[in-house]
Amino acid sequence: METTTQDIGDYFSKSILDSLSVGVVVLDLSYRVVVWNGFMSKHSGVGSEDVVGKDLFDIFPYLSRNWLELKFQSLRILKSYSFISWKQRPYLFRFQHNRQITGDGGYMYQDCTFIPILDTDGRTALICMTIQDMTEAAQSQKIMDEVVDANKALQLLTNYDALTSVYNRGYIEKHLEQEFNKSKRYGNVFSLIMFDLDHFKNVNDTYGHLAGDEVLKGVSKKVCGMLRNTDSLGRYGGEEFIIISTETNEADAVLLAERIRKAVGRMAITSGNYHINATISMGVAGFRTDLKDYLQMLHEADIALYNSKKQGRNRVTKYAPT
Repeated sequence: METTTQDIGDYFSKSILDSLSVGVVVLDLSYRVVVWNGFMSKHSGVGSEDVVGKDLFDIFPYLSRNWLELKFQSLRILKSYSFISWKQRPYLFRFQHNRQITGDGGYMYQDCTFIPILDTDGRTALICMTIQDMTEAAQSQKIMDEVVDANKALQLLTNYDALTSVYNRGYIEKHLEQEFNKSKRYGNVFSLIMFDLDHFKNVNDTYGHLAGDEVLKGVSKKVCGMLRNTDSLGRYGGEEFIIISTETNEADAVLLAERIRKAVGRMAITSGNYHINATISMGVAGFRTDLKDYLQMLHEADIALYNSKKQGRNRVTKYAPT
């Protein structure tokens, strides 16, 4: 039999389709398969001779028929292509893969493109789907996500106090230094509030250290809830804490400290069968341009705190130069 130009064209068309590293499926409007290329045969285990001319949903009953029919209906109406990423829908065809990705059932991640094929009158005659293997990209993304999660966990360990979940001493002191330097350079105003729990040793001795931990956590949570997003709370050591209140002068910082002191005094912290009341003593120091460094500001807040305790505790004192 003589080989025609049409035969040669058909051969090369099929050869090209089968050599593609993406899947190509063409359906008619009744969802019968018209084209099923080599990629699809290889990964589905079903050859084109067993698929072409048959209803796609009969061959692969696990496909989401309702979802696909809505997708195809949209294509016929809009006559423009549609794209679904593996991040939106991990896969369309349930193909296996041989890559080491845990927790995904061993399926190939896929990007899917849906393309309407129009006839000479501009009507949708066929629907083409392309399937691209995105498993390596998914694997890379999973690794990146794990790295990000690990970095976040490391940041939590590095910057936050394990018991109270507020900033730890290293971070809050570094933040104070940055805020101080910024105010020195640009003339910003901010205040520092230092406080600790009154008679905290008695709490530990009377109710136990677990109860003491609950008091520290309860007070930290209460104080955090009273601060702005721009303010920072850190545990400076033991039962001692620091608040950095940005864009706040000393007078306003004293008012803030008073609100916090009263709110803590009204609390009843539960630990087991105990209901524990706590009070705090507070010292306030405002930024001044004559301050040498942030350590001097810390020292002044500490002096103010000491004066609060010296005067009977459960009070707020602002720093007063001697």
